Amino acid sequence: MVNGLQDFQLGQVITAIGGLGTAAFGLVDAAKSAFSGINRVGLKHIHEVVSELAPEGANAGGPVNALPLANILDSLEANWVNGNDLASQKAIAKSLIKLHLSSANASTVAVKASVDPAVLTAVASNLETGTPLSQAESDTYSRFDLIVTALLDEAYQVSDQVYRNFTKTLAALLAVALAVAAGWSLEGANFRSPKEIALAVLVGLLATPLAPIAKDLSSALATAVNTMQLVKK
Repeated sequence: MVNGLQDFQLGQVITAIGGLGTAAFGLVDAAKSAFSGINRVGLKHIHEVVSELAPEGANAGGPVNALPLANILDSLEANWVNGNDLASQKAIAKSLIKLHLSSANASTVAVKASVDPAVLTAVASNLETGTPLSQAESDTYSRFDLIVTALLDEAYQVSDQVYRNFTKTLAALLAVALAVAAGWSLEGANFRSPKEIALAVLVGLLATPLAPIAKDLSSALATAVNTMQLVKK
């Protein structure tokens, strides 16, 4: 296997490793249809934050057009699983949370949002009855809006990072397995030495980060080599 790699040009090696990474990512993507849990990685934190901002059962007597918490979470899960734009997901979540706000749950929500419970309760009551907000109530409601935006941004960014790290790790493990399998299929009984196996593992580990940039990196290397050859002439 080592001798085989030495016969390749560096650009071809990088392209091949990038292709291995692309294949690993493709397998992860294909596995989502069979293992639905992959799509839900990271969703737990979003559910926790939203559940605190829209307490279950606390909206009794609130706005008649408010969705219960279970429906809110189902809606957010559907958007997350389908991979909708994060900005759009956060906007939908904030709208549903504000729609869920009522005089019955405002004091509980205010604690999570770090605003005055009495004022936010008054805001919710006025929104329910269509009463105009006072300046103090309007200021509190604006602060509530900004804090909810910040909390949701944190929740979605952290969850997205967890999801991406999980899928990259899974793709790296698959790339290592594919590299080892390829080495064994090419070398057969000769693929036994620690050096050969370590090289296959190294190729698999490099495949995942190289996949998105393999083509550009290979082209850049080829250009650099051609330039150096011209300089020597």
